[in-house]
Amino acid sequence: MAETKEVSKKQQDEILVKFGETGSLEEIKEQRISLHLARGRVYDILSNAFSYPWNRKFFRPKSLLEPLDVLLLNEEDWGTAKEIVTRFGKYLPRMALKQVQQEYVRVFGHAVSQECPPYEMQYGTEGGIQSQTDVLIQLGGFYETFGFEFPKNRGKERVDHIAVELAFMGYLCFREAYGITNDHDEKKISIIRQSVKKFLRNHIGRWTPLFSIFTARKAERGLYKDLVDVMSLFIHNECVLLDVKPIKVEEPEYRSLSYSMENDLIANAPAECEPVK
Repeated sequence: MAETKEVSKKQQDEILVKFGETGSLEEIKEQRISLHLARGRVYDILSNAFSYPWNRKFFRPKSLLEPLDVLLLNEEDWGTAKEIVTRFGKYLPRMALKQVQQEYVRVFGHAVSQECPPYEMQYGTEGGIQSQTDVLIQLGGFYETFGFEFPKNRGKERVDHIAVELAFMGYLCFREAYGITNDHDEKKISIIRQSVKKFLRNHIGRWTPLFSIFTARKAERGLYKDLVDVMSLFIHNECVLLDVKPIKVEEPEYRSLSYSMENDLIANAPAECEPVK
């Protein structure tokens, strides 16, 4: 009997179990596809939102509601997200594109901001300043392995920019949904899932909580304060869904890092990132 239960457990989707879906992988195939498409959609929307706003299409708040409704486990988080999106709907349409661009520069700067840098490398690594470049190598390895390229219409950003990392996570979610849709071997799908977990634990889940705190502090209110609040809810939800516990960067650790002129120079400032037409 115990063996039968164990086999049954292996045939379930560990994420959907958290939503009460305990059927076999075949029985819940459509739910699995919908779940990962929703996850990928949120990552992609947030990636676009944190890219430099070259046009009015950089962010459409209402597009977040449907996928977040599917994904958020905590009812209070859903209420908070809905409240923020409703607030977006009141002030964002009244902002001219130039105003949005000015706000982006005010918060994140033309060069690397030490107040709230949107680049993972600026948050160091456990190995200290000497191993910061390892972050770029690790990220490049992830992207190359899965054939990921940052959308050219979003500009040219360094591989550790928040928009690029979010886009990569969305890409993996879409890859998983594609694999399930086309009945790929579950072992191959599992490889993608494990890579998502590793990337969440070692990268995006490690530094974005502190990035969100810094950005909210700098922005104080408005567009980018609301955006990091939504992202924080979503990333926390992802960690719960995937049973991932990142080792988060703390503010004292961040403040102890020394910044070299070389690091500042190699960062891609928004003014230098015009997308390919």
